[in-house]
Amino acid sequence: MTAHTQLAETFRRFADQQATGPSPLYATLSRAVARTPELLDLAALTQPGQPAPNMLLGAVHHILRRGVKHALAPYFTGREDLTDDRAADLLTDFCRRHAEAIRQIISTRAVQTNEVNRCTVLLPAFAALQQQLDDGRPIRIVDVGASAGLALLWDRYTYDYDGHRLTLPDSDPDTVLHCEVRGGTPPLTLDPARFAPPVGIEPSPVDVTDPVATEWLVSLTWPEQTGRMRTLNSALALASRTPPTILAGTAQDHLTDVVAETPDDQHLVLVFSWSIYQIFGSPGGRERLVDTLAELSQRRPLREISIGHFGNATPRMIMASHDGGVSRSDIVAHCDVYGTWLDWLATPPARTGA
Repeated sequence: MTAHTQLAETFRRFADQQATGPSPLYATLSRAVARTPELLDLAALTQPGQPAPNMLLGAVHHILRRGVKHALAPYFTGREDLTDDRAADLLTDFCRRHAEAIRQIISTRAVQTNEVNRCTVLLPAFAALQQQLDDGRPIRIVDVGASAGLALLWDRYTYDYDGHRLTLPDSDPDTVLHCEVRGGTPPLTLDPARFAPPVGIEPSPVDVTDPVATEWLVSLTWPEQTGRMRTLNSALALASRTPPTILAGTAQDHLTDVVAETPDDQHLVLVFSWSIYQIFGSPGGRERLVDTLAELSQRRPLREISIGHFGNATPRMIMASHDGGVSRSDIVAHCDVYGTWLDWLATPPARTGA
Protein backbone atom coordinates (compact mmCIF):
# COMPACT_ATOMS: atom_id res chain seq x y z
CA MET A 1 0.00 0.00 0.00
CA THR A 2 1.49 3.36 -1.04
CA ALA A 3 1.73 6.34 1.30
CA HIS A 4 -0.97 8.15 -0.67
CA THR A 5 -3.27 5.14 -0.50
CA GLN A 6 -2.81 4.98 3.26
CA LEU A 7 -3.43 8.71 3.62
CA ALA A 8 -6.58 8.48 1.49
CA GLU A 9 -7.83 5.68 3.75
CA THR A 10 -7.11 7.87 6.80
CA PHE A 11 -9.32 10.61 5.37
CA ARG A 12 -12.07 8.10 4.49
CA ARG A 13 -12.07 6.75 8.06
CA PHE A 14 -12.18 10.29 9.40
CA ALA A 15 -15.13 11.02 7.10
CA ASP A 16 -17.00 7.98 8.41
CA GLN A 17 -16.46 9.18 11.99
CA GLN A 18 -17.79 12.65 11.23
CA ALA A 19 -20.70 11.77 8.93
CA THR A 20 -23.23 11.00 11.66
CA GLY A 21 -21.38 12.80 14.43
CA PRO A 22 -19.86 16.18 15.08
CA SER A 23 -19.23 17.49 11.56
CA PRO A 24 -21.02 16.47 8.35
CA LEU A 25 -19.05 19.28 6.66
CA TYR A 26 -15.71 17.68 7.57
CA ALA A 27 -17.06 14.32 6.41
CA THR A 28 -17.79 15.79 2.98
CA LEU A 29 -14.44 17.59 2.77
CA SER A 30 -12.54 14.51 3.91
CA ARG A 31 -14.13 12.39 1.20
CA ALA A 32 -13.04 15.07 -1.28
CA VAL A 33 -9.44 14.94 -0.05
CA ALA A 34 -9.40 11.14 -0.24
CA ARG A 35 -10.18 11.17 -3.96
CA THR A 36 -8.02 14.21 -4.94
CA PRO A 37 -4.27 13.53 -5.40
CA GLU A 38 -3.40 17.24 -5.26
CA LEU A 39 -5.02 17.59 -1.84
CA LEU A 40 -3.37 14.40 -0.61
CA ASP A 41 0.01 15.84 -1.68
CA LEU A 42 -0.66 18.86 0.52
CA ALA A 43 -1.98 16.83 3.49
CA ALA A 44 1.16 14.66 3.34
CA LEU A 45 3.16 17.64 4.61
CA THR A 46 1.60 17.22 8.07
CA GLN A 47 4.21 16.60 10.75
CA PRO A 48 4.83 12.94 11.63
CA GLY A 49 2.58 11.75 14.43
CA GLN A 50 -0.07 14.39 13.77
CA PRO A 51 -3.55 13.50 12.39
CA ALA A 52 -3.60 14.79 8.81
CA PRO A 53 -7.40 15.34 8.56
CA ASN A 54 -7.48 17.48 11.72
CA MET A 55 -4.45 19.45 10.60
CA LEU A 56 -5.49 20.13 7.01
CA LEU A 57 -9.09 21.01 7.80
CA GLY A 58 -8.02 22.95 10.90
CA ALA A 59 -5.67 25.00 8.72
CA VAL A 60 -8.45 25.76 6.24
CA HIS A 61 -10.76 26.74 9.12
CA HIS A 62 -7.99 28.88 10.64
CA ILE A 63 -7.49 30.86 7.43
CA LEU A 64 -11.22 31.33 6.87
CA ARG A 65 -11.70 32.57 10.43
CA ARG A 66 -9.36 35.45 9.58
CA GLY A 67 -12.02 36.77 7.23
CA VAL A 68 -10.66 35.45 3.93
CA LYS A 69 -13.23 35.71 1.15
CA HIS A 70 -13.87 32.49 -0.77
CA ALA A 71 -16.82 30.46 -2.02
CA LEU A 72 -15.97 27.83 0.63
CA ALA A 73 -16.57 30.28 3.49
CA PRO A 74 -20.40 30.03 3.75
CA TYR A 75 -20.17 26.31 4.38
CA PHE A 76 -17.93 26.90 7.40
CA THR A 77 -20.48 29.25 8.92
CA GLY A 78 -23.37 26.82 8.48
CA ARG A 79 -25.28 29.00 6.03
CA GLU A 80 -25.15 26.32 3.33
CA ASP A 81 -24.74 22.55 3.10
CA LEU A 82 -21.82 21.41 0.96
CA THR A 83 -22.50 18.59 -1.50
CA ASP A 84 -19.98 15.97 -2.56
CA ASP A 85 -20.02 17.09 -6.20
CA ARG A 86 -18.86 20.63 -5.27
CA ALA A 87 -16.55 19.82 -2.36
CA ALA A 88 -13.44 18.75 -4.28
CA ASP A 89 -13.48 21.73 -6.66
CA LEU A 90 -14.02 24.31 -3.92
CA LEU A 91 -11.49 22.83 -1.52
CA THR A 92 -8.87 22.39 -4.26
CA ASP A 93 -9.28 26.00 -5.39
CA PHE A 94 -9.02 27.28 -1.83
CA CYS A 95 -5.91 25.21 -1.11
CA ARG A 96 -4.25 26.40 -4.32
CA ARG A 97 -4.88 30.04 -3.40
CA HIS A 98 -3.57 29.59 0.15
CA ALA A 99 -1.09 26.77 -0.35
CA GLU A 100 1.84 28.53 1.29
CA ALA A 101 -0.12 29.45 4.43
CA ILE A 102 -1.49 25.92 4.70
CA ARG A 103 1.98 24.38 4.26
CA GLN A 104 3.32 26.62 7.01
CA ILE A 105 0.56 25.65 9.41
CA ILE A 106 0.48 21.89 8.90
CA SER A 107 4.27 21.49 8.77
CA THR A 108 4.95 23.44 11.98
CA ARG A 109 1.89 23.18 14.22
CA ALA A 110 0.28 20.35 16.12
CA VAL A 111 -3.21 19.35 17.21
CA GLN A 112 -3.43 20.76 20.72
CA THR A 113 -7.15 20.69 21.28
CA ASN A 114 -7.80 21.77 24.86
CA GLU A 115 -11.36 20.56 25.48
CA VAL A 116 -12.37 22.50 28.56
CA ASN A 117 -15.68 20.61 28.94
CA ARG A 118 -13.70 17.49 29.92
CA CYS A 119 -13.45 19.14 33.33
CA THR A 120 -17.01 17.89 33.91
CA VAL A 121 -15.53 14.39 33.96
CA LEU A 122 -12.46 15.33 35.99
CA LEU A 123 -14.33 17.14 38.77
CA PRO A 124 -16.09 13.96 40.06
CA ALA A 125 -12.71 12.20 40.04
CA PHE A 126 -11.23 15.01 42.12
CA ALA A 127 -14.20 14.77 44.49
CA ALA A 128 -13.73 10.99 44.79
CA LEU A 129 -10.02 11.50 45.48
CA GLN A 130 -10.75 13.99 48.23
CA GLN A 131 -13.08 11.46 49.85
CA GLN A 132 -10.41 8.74 49.63
CA LEU A 133 -7.56 10.97 50.80
CA ASP A 134 -9.30 12.11 53.96
CA ASP A 135 -6.19 12.94 56.01
CA GLY A 136 -6.48 16.67 55.29
CA ARG A 137 -3.18 16.89 53.38
CA PRO A 138 -3.18 19.11 50.27
CA ILE A 139 -3.73 17.45 46.90
CA ARG A 140 -1.49 18.55 44.03
CA ILE A 141 -2.77 18.05 40.48
CA VAL A 142 -0.27 17.70 37.61
CA ASP A 143 -1.87 17.71 34.15
CA VAL A 144 0.43 15.88 31.73
CA GLY A 145 -0.21 17.06 28.17
CA ALA A 146 -1.78 20.31 29.33
CA SER A 147 -1.93 22.22 26.01
CA ALA A 148 -3.11 25.70 27.12
CA GLY A 149 -3.65 24.50 30.69
CA LEU A 150 -7.41 25.08 30.74
CA ALA A 151 -8.01 21.93 32.82
CA LEU A 152 -5.75 23.43 35.50
CA LEU A 153 -8.41 26.09 36.03
CA TRP A 154 -11.11 23.51 36.77
CA ASP A 155 -12.10 25.31 39.99
CA ARG A 156 -12.80 28.54 38.07
CA TYR A 157 -15.70 27.18 36.00
CA THR A 158 -19.41 26.78 36.67
CA TYR A 159 -20.82 23.28 36.14
CA ASP A 160 -24.23 22.11 35.03
CA TYR A 161 -25.06 18.43 35.55
CA ASP A 162 -28.51 17.71 34.11
CA GLY A 163 -29.69 21.17 35.09
CA HIS A 164 -28.12 21.02 38.56
CA ARG A 165 -25.86 24.07 38.75
CA LEU A 166 -22.64 23.56 40.70
CA THR A 167 -20.64 26.61 41.66
CA LEU A 168 -17.35 26.72 43.53
CA PRO A 169 -15.98 29.69 45.50
CA ASP A 170 -14.10 31.07 42.47
CA SER A 171 -16.50 29.95 39.73
CA ASP A 172 -16.89 32.25 36.73
CA PRO A 173 -20.63 32.55 35.99
CA ASP A 174 -19.94 33.16 32.29
CA THR A 175 -18.00 29.92 31.73
CA VAL A 176 -20.56 27.16 32.17
CA LEU A 177 -19.71 23.53 31.38
CA HIS A 178 -22.58 21.11 30.71
CA CYS A 179 -22.72 17.35 31.27
CA GLU A 180 -25.49 14.76 31.03
CA VAL A 181 -25.32 12.21 33.86
CA ARG A 182 -25.96 8.61 32.88
CA GLY A 183 -25.84 5.57 35.14
CA GLY A 184 -24.60 6.08 38.68
CA THR A 185 -24.50 9.37 40.56
CA PRO A 186 -21.03 10.95 40.43
CA PRO A 187 -19.55 12.53 43.57
CA LEU A 188 -19.67 16.30 43.23
CA THR A 189 -18.93 17.53 46.74
CA LEU A 190 -15.41 18.83 47.21
CA ASP A 191 -13.44 21.65 48.78
CA PRO A 192 -11.13 23.40 46.28
CA ALA A 193 -9.12 24.73 49.20
CA ARG A 194 -7.78 21.19 49.70
CA PHE A 195 -6.02 21.40 46.34
CA ALA A 196 -2.55 22.90 46.11
CA PRO A 197 -1.69 25.13 43.11
CA PRO A 198 -1.63 22.79 40.07
CA VAL A 199 0.93 22.57 37.30
CA GLY A 200 0.88 21.34 33.72
CA ILE A 201 3.49 19.62 31.56
CA GLU A 202 3.36 20.30 27.81
CA PRO A 203 5.98 20.03 25.03
CA SER A 204 4.63 23.15 23.29
CA PRO A 205 2.58 25.20 25.77
CA VAL A 206 -0.06 27.45 24.29
CA ASP A 207 0.39 31.03 25.47
CA VAL A 208 -3.10 32.00 26.61
CA THR A 209 -2.17 35.70 26.37
CA ASP A 210 -1.29 35.35 22.65
CA PRO A 211 -4.36 35.81 20.42
CA VAL A 212 -2.67 34.09 17.47
CA ALA A 213 -1.88 30.99 19.52
CA THR A 214 -5.33 30.77 21.08
CA GLU A 215 -7.03 31.32 17.72
CA TRP A 216 -5.40 28.11 16.49
CA LEU A 217 -7.05 26.24 19.36
CA VAL A 218 -10.44 27.64 18.36
CA SER A 219 -9.79 26.73 14.71
CA LEU A 220 -9.28 23.09 15.73
CA THR A 221 -12.92 22.83 16.79
CA TRP A 222 -15.45 21.68 14.19
CA PRO A 223 -17.23 24.57 12.42
CA GLU A 224 -20.68 23.30 13.43
CA GLN A 225 -19.79 23.30 17.14
CA THR A 226 -20.48 26.97 17.79
CA GLY A 227 -21.42 26.36 21.42
CA ARG A 228 -18.15 24.56 22.01
CA MET A 229 -16.29 27.51 20.46
CA ARG A 230 -18.06 29.97 22.74
CA THR A 231 -17.15 27.94 25.82
CA LEU A 232 -13.54 27.65 24.68
CA ASN A 233 -13.29 31.39 24.04
CA SER A 234 -14.78 32.12 27.45
CA ALA A 235 -12.30 29.78 29.17
CA LEU A 236 -9.39 31.28 27.21
CA ALA A 237 -10.43 34.79 28.26
CA LEU A 238 -10.51 33.61 31.87
CA ALA A 239 -7.11 31.96 31.50
CA SER A 240 -5.57 35.08 29.96
CA ARG A 241 -6.38 36.94 33.19
CA THR A 242 -4.95 34.21 35.42
CA PRO A 243 -2.50 32.17 33.28
CA PRO A 244 -1.93 28.60 34.49
CA THR A 245 1.53 27.33 35.37
CA ILE A 246 2.91 25.00 32.69
CA LEU A 247 6.34 23.38 32.45
CA ALA A 248 7.58 23.37 28.86
CA GLY A 249 8.89 19.95 27.88
CA THR A 250 7.94 16.31 27.66
CA ALA A 251 6.69 14.06 30.43
CA GLN A 252 10.08 12.33 30.34
CA ASP A 253 11.73 15.72 30.89
CA HIS A 254 9.74 16.66 33.98
CA LEU A 255 7.98 13.73 35.69
CA THR A 256 10.99 12.66 37.76
CA ASP A 257 11.60 16.22 38.97
CA VAL A 258 7.92 16.83 39.73
CA VAL A 259 7.84 13.67 41.84
CA ALA A 260 11.01 14.69 43.65
CA GLU A 261 10.01 18.32 44.21
CA THR A 262 6.44 17.82 45.41
CA PRO A 263 6.47 18.23 49.22
CA ASP A 264 5.99 15.05 51.22
CA ASP A 265 2.99 16.57 52.96
CA GLN A 266 1.09 16.75 49.65
CA HIS A 267 -0.69 14.00 47.74
CA LEU A 268 0.56 13.92 44.15
CA VAL A 269 -2.01 13.21 41.41
CA LEU A 270 -1.02 12.86 37.75
CA VAL A 271 -3.76 13.50 35.18
CA PHE A 272 -3.64 12.19 31.60
CA SER A 273 -6.66 13.38 29.61
CA TRP A 274 -6.42 11.80 26.14
CA SER A 275 -2.66 12.42 26.24
CA ILE A 276 -1.21 8.97 26.95
CA TYR A 277 -0.98 8.00 23.28
CA GLN A 278 0.94 11.20 22.53
CA ILE A 279 3.49 10.44 25.25
CA PHE A 280 3.82 6.65 25.20
CA GLY A 281 2.41 5.76 21.78
CA SER A 282 -0.41 3.43 20.82
CA PRO A 283 -1.17 0.61 21.25
CA GLY A 284 0.33 -0.30 24.61
CA GLY A 285 0.67 3.25 25.87
CA ARG A 286 -1.33 2.59 29.01
CA GLU A 287 0.89 -0.36 29.93
CA ARG A 288 4.04 1.70 29.40
CA LEU A 289 2.59 4.47 31.56
CA VAL A 290 1.86 2.02 34.38
CA ASP A 291 5.44 0.74 34.25
CA THR A 292 6.76 4.32 34.42
CA LEU A 293 4.54 5.32 37.34
CA ALA A 294 5.24 2.09 39.21
CA GLU A 295 8.95 2.86 38.99
CA LEU A 296 8.45 6.45 40.14
CA SER A 297 6.31 5.24 43.03
CA GLN A 298 9.39 3.62 44.56
CA ARG A 299 10.18 7.18 45.69
CA ARG A 300 6.73 8.22 46.90
CA PRO A 301 3.07 7.16 46.50
CA LEU A 302 1.32 8.48 43.37
CA ARG A 303 -2.27 8.76 42.26
CA GLU A 304 -3.33 8.73 38.62
CA ILE A 305 -6.42 9.78 36.68
CA SER A 306 -6.40 8.76 33.01
CA ILE A 307 -9.11 9.29 30.40
CA GLY A 308 -9.05 7.74 26.95
CA HIS A 309 -10.34 4.95 24.75
CA PHE A 310 -7.67 2.42 25.74
CA GLY A 311 -8.62 0.17 22.85
CA ASN A 312 -12.37 0.45 23.49
CA ALA A 313 -15.12 2.06 21.44
CA THR A 314 -16.37 4.05 24.44
CA PRO A 315 -13.93 6.24 26.38
CA ARG A 316 -13.41 5.48 30.03
CA MET A 317 -11.79 7.02 33.08
CA ILE A 318 -9.29 5.09 35.17
CA MET A 319 -8.29 6.01 38.72
CA ALA A 320 -5.14 4.28 39.92
CA SER A 321 -2.70 4.22 42.81
CA HIS A 322 1.00 3.47 42.53
CA ASP A 323 2.91 2.79 45.72
CA GLY A 324 6.22 1.04 46.26
CA GLY A 325 6.22 -0.30 42.72
CA VAL A 326 2.74 -1.82 43.03
CA SER A 327 -0.05 -0.44 40.81
CA ARG A 328 -3.78 -0.89 41.27
CA SER A 329 -6.52 0.63 39.14
CA ASP A 330 -10.29 0.94 38.76
CA ILE A 331 -12.38 1.91 35.78
CA VAL A 332 -14.64 4.43 37.50
CA ALA A 333 -16.60 5.91 34.59
CA HIS A 334 -17.47 5.85 30.92
CA CYS A 335 -17.70 9.21 29.23
CA ASP A 336 -17.88 11.21 26.04
CA VAL A 337 -14.76 12.52 24.29
CA TYR A 338 -15.96 16.08 24.83
CA GLY A 339 -17.25 15.53 28.36
CA THR A 340 -20.88 16.03 27.31
CA TRP A 341 -22.00 12.92 29.19
CA LEU A 342 -20.71 10.83 32.08
CA ASP A 343 -21.67 7.34 33.19
CA TRP A 344 -20.29 7.02 36.71
CA LEU A 345 -19.89 3.42 37.82
CA ALA A 346 -21.43 3.31 41.29
CA THR A 347 -19.71 -0.01 41.95
CA PRO A 348 -16.34 0.04 40.14
CA PRO A 349 -14.84 -3.23 38.88
CA ALA A 350 -12.60 -5.20 41.20
CA ARG A 351 -9.11 -3.80 41.55
CA THR A 352 -6.52 -5.18 39.21
CA GLY A 353 -2.76 -5.01 39.04
CA ALA A 354 -2.82 -2.35 36.30
